[in-house]
Amino acid sequence: MDFRLGPKAEEVQREIRAFLEKHFSEADRRESIEDGGGHNWDLYRKLAAEGWVSAGWPEELGGGGRDPYEILTLYWELCKADFPWIGLLNNGFIGHTLLAMGTEKQRTEMVPKIAAGEIAFALGYTEPGSGSDVAGARTQATRDGDDWIIDGQKMWTTTAHTAQYIFMLTRTSTQDRPHRGLTMFLVPTDAEGVDVQAIETMGGERSNGVYLTKVRVSDENRVGDVDKGWSVVRFALGLEQAMGYADLQERFIQNAGQWALTQGPDEKRPFDDVRVKEQLGQTAIHAEVSRLLRHRSTWLSAEGRDLGGKGAMTKSFSGTSYLEDAQNWMDLVGPAGLLEEGEEGALAGGNFDEAFRQTPVNTIYGGTVEILRSLVAEVELGLPKSR
Repeated sequence: MDFRLGPKAEEVQREIRAFLEKHFSEADRRESIEDGGGHNWDLYRKLAAEGWVSAGWPEELGGGGRDPYEILTLYWELCKADFPWIGLLNNGFIGHTLLAMGTEKQRTEMVPKIAAGEIAFALGYTEPGSGSDVAGARTQATRDGDDWIIDGQKMWTTTAHTAQYIFMLTRTSTQDRPHRGLTMFLVPTDAEGVDVQAIETMGGERSNGVYLTKVRVSDENRVGDVDKGWSVVRFALGLEQAMGYADLQERFIQNAGQWALTQGPDEKRPFDDVRVKEQLGQTAIHAEVSRLLRHRSTWLSAEGRDLGGKGAMTKSFSGTSYLEDAQNWMDLVGPAGLLEEGEEGALAGGNFDEAFRQTPVNTIYGGTVEILRSLVAEVELGLPKSR
C-alpha cells in the first residue's frame, strides 16, 4: 500500500522548504525557541503574503483550496523546522470555523484580515476549574442590550499576548445540560477589563492566564447561535485533534538515531547497547503508528467524511506514546539527557531534554487523554457516556 501523500503534497514540501531556506535562519530558530510564544508577526506576514495562512480554506470562500494532504505537509515541515507555528495553526482553525459557522460580516471582514496576516487569534477554552472538559466552562456572558458582559478566567491561552482576539467559550445559560448553555465570542484583547498574564511552562513555552472583568463585547462578535456554542467548539476542536504529534515524533526518532550511531570517546556507539536498539525500535513504531493515524484523519477530511472519534484517537495515541518515549529515553540516557540544546555534551541536539519537558502537556492540549478516550468509546464503540 502506498502511504505517500501524492505529488501536490510533495510540491508543497518543496515550496515550504524553499520558504524556510529563504526566510527562517538558524538565528530565527533560536530566537523562536527562546521566546516560546509560538507566534512571530514578521514571519507570519511573510507566510500570509504567499497565501499559506488561508491555504486550506475553501477556494469559493476566498481560500487557497489546498487539500488536507497539502495542509498536513505544510504544518509537518514547519513543525520539524522549529518554526513558530502555533499562531498560524490557531488562525487556520478559526478562519475555517468562521467560514463555516460565522456571520456574513465575520466572513467578509475578519476572515480576509486573517488571510492577509493582519489579525491573529488565541484559543480561550480552558479554565482553572474545568480543564479540558470544555463543557464545564464557567466564564459568564450576560446579555446587555446589543452587547454582552463577560466575567471569568481562562488558562493556557497561548499567543493571547500577541493576538488581537480570543476565540472564547462562555456560559450563557445554566438551565439545561452543561454543553447546551455555551456560546462562542471573539473577544478583543484590548477591550477594557481584559488582563493577560504570562505563564512560563517547564517546556519553555510562553502561555497566558486571561482575567476578564465586566468585559463588554458586541453581539456582532458572537459566533453561532446563543447557547449553541458546543457545535462551534466541537468543529474547531475536531480540526485541532486530528493533527497529533507525529511530526515531532519523527524528528525525535531522527535525532535519537543519529545520536545512537555516533561514536563516543571510547569508540563505541550507543547503538551497540541492546537497550538502545530496543528503545529505538519502540520509538520508531510509535512514530509510524501516529503518522498513519494522522494520515487516516487526513484521508477522511479529503473525502469529505465525518471524522467521528478518529481525530480524538489520533491525538490520544500520539500524545501518550510520545510522552512514554520521552520518559523512557531519559531513564535510559541518564543525567546527560537533561542538557539543553547548545550546552556542551547535550545528547541528540538537546532533543531528549526538550521532549522530556514538553511532552506532558501533549496529553492535555486539545482535550485531556481521559476526555479523548471517552469520546472514542462513545462515538466509535457505542459505549455509554462516561460523564
